[in-house]
Amino acid sequence: MGKRFTDTDKWTKQWFGDLSIREKVLWLYCCDACDAAGIADFSTKFFSVSVGFPVKKETLDKAFGDRIVWLESSKFFIPSFIEFQYGQLTEACKPHKPIIKELEKLGLLVMENGKGTVRVLKEYSKGINTLEEKEKEQEQEKETKGVAGEKEPFADFWAVYPKQRIGNKDKARAAFVQAVKRTGKTPQEITDKAAEYAASEEVARGFAKGAQAWLNDDRFLRNYAPAKTSGAALAAAREAGTAKIDEIFGGSK
Repeated sequence: MGKRFTDTDKWTKQWFGDLSIREKVLWLYCCDACDAAGIADFSTKFFSVSVGFPVKKETLDKAFGDRIVWLESSKFFIPSFIEFQYGQLTEACKPHKPIIKELEKLGLLVMENGKGTVRVLKEYSKGINTLEEKEKEQEQEKETKGVAGEKEPFADFWAVYPKQRIGNKDKARAAFVQAVKRTGKTPQEITDKAAEYAASEEVARGFAKGAQAWLNDDRFLRNYAPAKTSGAALAAAREAGTAKIDEIFGGSK
């Protein structure tokens, strides 16, 4: 599970104090739900289930105003996230590099003398699903395909990735392409690591991460311990426990 800094001073800030209890919970969830670049995929259903009350796009707009910036109808950016978590992004800091690339790709960062400044363009009020963006996505999809007639490498990745919170396939495909470019890893190496992740203890315990975020965070560079207990073993243990209880208490009547 990811670990991040939290602003303990927010409780003394007027804007936060003016929020309702629900809005405070929603803000904390937004800060946890976003990726390392401060960008989050929005789903009315998933957000509502996670915080325990109905959440719509308008709910976030009304509560937080320009503290969040919509990149498209189902994706938003938290501008203050970058400065708080990292200070100033610099090319000299290796962990900052994938974040810089992601923000530059979306036009949210300007680099000068190796240092980055977050800048949100007015165009984002209209979303980024322009014809130009769609063409870029199509090009990325083409790049995932090898010689004509060959199987798309991403298809193998998608087939082995754990399905608990796999997420949006098109967004994961784009992240897959960028991961290959960014790290120099081959599609097969990333796919093999995804298979290792699917069989890991982390996933077995229900902590699977969305495919897009897993790729963007370069989690395929990690090593994963295999699950200690399989689903079949858990079921067998549960059955044995039930039988023992029946033996002690005489079973159900």
